[in-house]
Amino acid sequence: MARKARQSRAGLERWKQFVECLRLMNFAFTNVRLYPPTHASVTETLTTLHGGLAKLLEEQDDVGYGFMESILYIEGAMSLEETQKNEMLVERFSRCRVKYLTIEKGVGRDDLLKFFVSLNDESKKNAADPPSEVIQRAGVGHMHVVEAEVDDLESKSRLTRKKTLLDWYERACGVVQEVQVQLFKTPSADLKPLYRVADDLMATVRTKGWDPLPLVARLGAAPDPHVGHAVNVAMHCCALGELHGLNSGQLQTLCAAAFLHDMGRCIIPPDWSKNHAPLSLFERSVVHQHASWGFLLLARCGDIPPQLAVLAGRHHDDPRAAHPDGYRADVFQKILHTADVYDLAQFSDRRYWRQHRPDRVLRHILRRSGASADGAVAKLLTRMAGLYPVGSLVALDDGRRGVVVRSNPNHPGRPRVCVLGEEGSLPDNAPEGTEAPPVVVDCLDPDSTGLSFARNVAGILGTDKDPEARAWLERKKDYLVSYGV
Repeated sequence: MARKARQSRAGLERWKQFVECLRLMNFAFTNVRLYPPTHASVTETLTTLHGGLAKLLEEQDDVGYGFMESILYIEGAMSLEETQKNEMLVERFSRCRVKYLTIEKGVGRDDLLKFFVSLNDESKKNAADPPSEVIQRAGVGHMHVVEAEVDDLESKSRLTRKKTLLDWYERACGVVQEVQVQLFKTPSADLKPLYRVADDLMATVRTKGWDPLPLVARLGAAPDPHVGHAVNVAMHCCALGELHGLNSGQLQTLCAAAFLHDMGRCIIPPDWSKNHAPLSLFERSVVHQHASWGFLLLARCGDIPPQLAVLAGRHHDDPRAAHPDGYRADVFQKILHTADVYDLAQFSDRRYWRQHRPDRVLRHILRRSGASADGAVAKLLTRMAGLYPVGSLVALDDGRRGVVVRSNPNHPGRPRVCVLGEEGSLPDNAPEGTEAPPVVVDCLDPDSTGLSFARNVAGILGTDKDPEARAWLERKKDYLVSYGV
């Protein structure tokens, strides 16, 4: 579900500024369509818009507007009213496949003019080029556009199955695997698909929130465990980065680094993950070297920023430790380290690949908080995962069993639980053959008196790997990974 706009006085004033800039952008598209760029109407609108954006950018590095499923999003909140009022903006974003627009601090009036003129001209073509390439050719600075995938646009048809985050997960795994294969064989690779996937993840989180991502990491199907781990860590990093308050560019960098952080595991056969026997001394030494190999493989590619190679080589290092070479962990390494440990905790080096219960992994991280884990990021992880982490098989106090499918960042002990074996009712206009949604209960709901909670989690029974739980989740996964839960 989309995040809600803040209701404080400062938040409402900021919301009004966002809406005013959005309407000015709509006027700008209308004016550049009707008048030449030097016309007074165009000049006045862009000057007013530039002044409004300058006020918004006084407090942060960038501002963003989302456009998904033909609806505008302002600060992560869906706005049907503004979607209806700003028809020209919606039409231009739709024709040019704009999914998320980021405006950075330092944007000038000339940048705004080039942006509106270039997109307006591009929208007149039968087949528009990618919007990021369009504004790059026009010389637009301090503005970044994330392109909506063609598959996402085609899925709007009622005759096709609607795309879900699980489809994005499958596509991301394919891209990461292909890029890793290229980087392992040669010093160069086509990185555009990887950056596009990272952009897509960032745009989705900034627009609609990160709520379903922990569950997608549990239900997503990957071609091999190494690739799945990389995509899972990227999703966890994006959620933690959003909670931390990183801007759009920082989130994109963090996601790209997470996709490639385990590049060094290319030297390790994927079959090792299926062998649960203790590792030999030689095998342990190979596993311990994967971070160094990751750094070397990424550093030889001139198209990869040095920061990504350093993060790949340091992601297993203690973020709080002092290094002889003077290296100090930044927020990227702290988040990447925590997300990596949470997805695949290595309590010992005896076995190469052993999945642990998420609640035990969280407890392990919290115990190390302040010693070998960053305390601030560990608290954010608790907000993201919850005290009963997503994927935990739990017993409710009324005797029913269920799987935690959503955490509650403001109340970590009050998750939302999918009850096993229970289905809800379908709407009256549901097409024939539609699968009934599962029953999802919110442990934050009050009882009839309003003085206590209607239900509580009695305890953790295991994980979603339980056969009954896994079968139920697989049956209802398309509904559970949606933003309406």
